[in-house]
Amino acid sequence: MKNKHSIIICIVLFSLLGESCKKWLDQLPVNTVTEDQAWKTGADAEGAVAAAFAIFRRALSGLTKDDTPATTRNGSWGDYYFWGDARSGDWITPNDDGDWKACFANHLIERTELEPMTNWRLFYRAIEQCNLVLEKIPAITDGLTEDKKKQLLAEAHFLRALAHFYAARIWGDVPVNLEARNVKPLGREPLNDVMKMVVEEANIAIPDLPWKYDGTIKESMSRGTKGAALAMKAHALMWLKDYQGASDTMKEIMNANIFKLVPIDQFHNLFDAGESEEVILEMYYDIKKGEYADYYGHIMTYYLTNPYTSRSNLTLAVTKSRILEIYPDYARDKSDKRVPAFFESIDFSVSASELRPVLSDPLANGERAIMFAKFRKVKDRSYSLMEAPVPVFRYADIVLLKAEADARLGNVAEALTNLNAVRTRAGIPVFTRDDAPTVIEEVLEERRRELIGEFQRVYDLVRLGRLHEFNTAITADGEKNGAGFYPVSDEAFANNPNMEQTYYWQFNQ
Repeated sequence: MKNKHSIIICIVLFSLLGESCKKWLDQLPVNTVTEDQAWKTGADAEGAVAAAFAIFRRALSGLTKDDTPATTRNGSWGDYYFWGDARSGDWITPNDDGDWKACFANHLIERTELEPMTNWRLFYRAIEQCNLVLEKIPAITDGLTEDKKKQLLAEAHFLRALAHFYAARIWGDVPVNLEARNVKPLGREPLNDVMKMVVEEANIAIPDLPWKYDGTIKESMSRGTKGAALAMKAHALMWLKDYQGASDTMKEIMNANIFKLVPIDQFHNLFDAGESEEVILEMYYDIKKGEYADYYGHIMTYYLTNPYTSRSNLTLAVTKSRILEIYPDYARDKSDKRVPAFFESIDFSVSASELRPVLSDPLANGERAIMFAKFRKVKDRSYSLMEAPVPVFRYADIVLLKAEADARLGNVAEALTNLNAVRTRAGIPVFTRDDAPTVIEEVLEERRRELIGEFQRVYDLVRLGRLHEFNTAITADGEKNGAGFYPVSDEAFANNPNMEQTYYWQFNQ
C-alpha cells in the first residue's frame, strides 16, 4: 500500500447544492464543524448541509494526517472497501501486501497502518455538522423559503442517520449523538437501538425529501433523496429483522418507478461515471468541481494496472478459481454477462512502457493476475482522474434485499420474481426452486455475484452472523463476541470513562 513517491491528496469541497453556496464552501475547511458560521442566509444553510455531505464522503475514504496526527497516512486508502469487502474471504493480494493480508486475516490492531480504519472521528464530525444544521437553520429567514428549509432539515436528518447507520455496521454498538454541542462522554449504544434511531430519523426525513433534485443524475443521487432515505431505512429494518417493514419500504421505492435495472451494456455509465437510473445513492469525485485523488483516495487504484495505471502488478484481486465458484453459470457455459463486465485480463507480454491491451477472455491471466475492473478509469497509466463513484445504494441491491425479506416472510413467489429479474439481466437461467430456505440462500449468493466489490458483502454476512463461514480467520465463537466488527480506536477512550472496547477485541490485540 505504501508508495515511495510522496502522496498528495487534493480534495476540495464540492458544491452539492448549487453555485449559491460555492463561495462559502471555498472559505471553510471540510474537516471542521462550522459552529462559528454566520447562519444568517439561505446560502449559509445550503453550504452547511453541503459541508456535512463532504465530511461524510471523506469519512468513507478514510482518515489522513490532515484529520488527526495519530495516523501515518498522507492520503486516504479507500476505507469503505476495507470495511465492506476485504474480510469476505473472496479477495487476495497478488503482490502479498502485508496490510491487505493482515486485514483479510482480521488482524486489525497489530499493524499501525490499519489503525485509522478503527477511528470513527469523521463519521461523528459529519453527525455534529448535521446537529448544528438542525439547531441553526430553523431560525434563518433571509433567502430561505419554508419549503426549502424543510428540505434542508430533512437532508440533515437523513445524513445524521446515515452516518450512525454506517458506523453501526462497521463497529456494532456505537455512540448516538443528537446534540450540536455535546460535551458529555458518550458510551456505546446497542446496535439494535442505533438502527431503531436510524429508522426514526428516516421517517422524519422522508416526507420532505424529493425523489430527484435539479441538475445531473450524478449530482441528484449524491444527496439526500426520498429514495436514499427509504433504502437506508430498509437496510436498517433488515438488521432489526423487521422483514415486513423492510419489504413494505422497498416496495415504496419500486412502486415509485424512479429507478430501474439498466442493461449490462450500460454498466460503464453505472460504475465508471455513476450516471445511471440504477443509482440510488453514491459519493463521487468530480474533477470539474476541483476534486480529485492523486494515487490514494479511491480503491480502484489498488486493483487496476496498465493500461489504466502505471502499476506493473496487482495489489487486490479475486482469483480465477473463486470467480468460477461465485459465478457457476459462467463456469458452466460462460452465460453470466457480469464476469466480462466485472473482470479483465491484459496482455502482460507487452512492455509496461506501452498501453497493454485488454484480452478478449476476461479470465485469461490465470489464477492470481485477473483485474477486478468493475470500476474503470481512463486508460492513461496515471493515478489521476479517479472519478469513479463510491456506491452506497443502488436499485439491484434493493431488488435483491426485498427478495430476501419476502423469502423470510414466506412470500416465495414474489421473492423469485425479484431474484429472477436480476438473474435475467445477467443472462443466466431463472431460479425455480420454491422452498424458502433454498431461495434465501440463492438470494444471498446472487447478492454476492451482483454486488461484488461494492462494499456490501461483509455487512450482509455480519448482519446474519455468518462471516465465519466464509473467512477462515474468524471462528463462530469469535463472531458471537464481536469479531465481525472493527475494534474501537484508542482515541475514543481519551477522557471517556463510558467507552468500552468490543468484547472480542479486548482479548485479541
